[in-house]
Amino acid sequence: MRRGWIVLAVVLAACGGEAPPPARTPTPLDHATTGVITGVVGFQGAAPPMTEIRFGSFAECAQAHTGPVNSGDAVVTDGKVENAFVYLKDGLGDRVFAVPSTPVEIDQAGCLYAPRVAGAQVDQTIKFVNGDPLLHNVHGTPKDSAGWNVSLARKGAEREIRIDKPEVMVSVRCDLHPWMQGWLGVLDHPYFVVTSKDGAFTLKDVPPGDYTLAVWHERFGTAETRVSVPPRGTATATFALTAKK
Repeated sequence: MRRGWIVLAVVLAACGGEAPPPARTPTPLDHATTGVITGVVGFQGAAPPMTEIRFGSFAECAQAHTGPVNSGDAVVTDGKVENAFVYLKDGLGDRVFAVPSTPVEIDQAGCLYAPRVAGAQVDQTIKFVNGDPLLHNVHGTPKDSAGWNVSLARKGAEREIRIDKPEVMVSVRCDLHPWMQGWLGVLDHPYFVVTSKDGAFTLKDVPPGDYTLAVWHERFGTAETRVSVPPRGTATATFALTAKK
């Protein structure tokens, strides 16, 4: 019986890290001294056109939309970049952070991932939901931890996974609908955010110190800058991305 439970745990881990995460003791954080990092992810020059999705013979997907559908891979509004993943790349040392109890939820709606770009902490529950009345699968291919490929056969179907190692970024696709692309940034701390239409970002409750702040975008590449957070203060940073050649 004991051997059977061990085998089951291995199988669950291989299918997306569903085994319970190991216990961890968070490093105490003095909230009276923490600060904030704010800024904007901008774009230099004329923004390239987004990839237009061609549904082809998948009529059930096309029927969920009216007019042309863009993938969302290069959303730039008034020079501001949406769907950029901003995070602290280094500077936190050996601090340990609690794993959030609230899952990160990613829907498959209209044959698209929503949101297209998301972030989670290591071992945090990531819930994939099928919002469409048709079959989807969720195929994650991290480089540093176990991948997964699960089926969501009907509307309302859900599957929860965990990723046990940090990685920026993890590709998530649906093999049945090849245009369906999602991205997951996984970190061992809570200091990350995905930019919205205004390109702005805010990282709160950051311990005072010197950090490398980084940004990732699926078509505009990556950039880094150094920031210093004073006790109870605010650090600002601005990124100016360009189209990759």
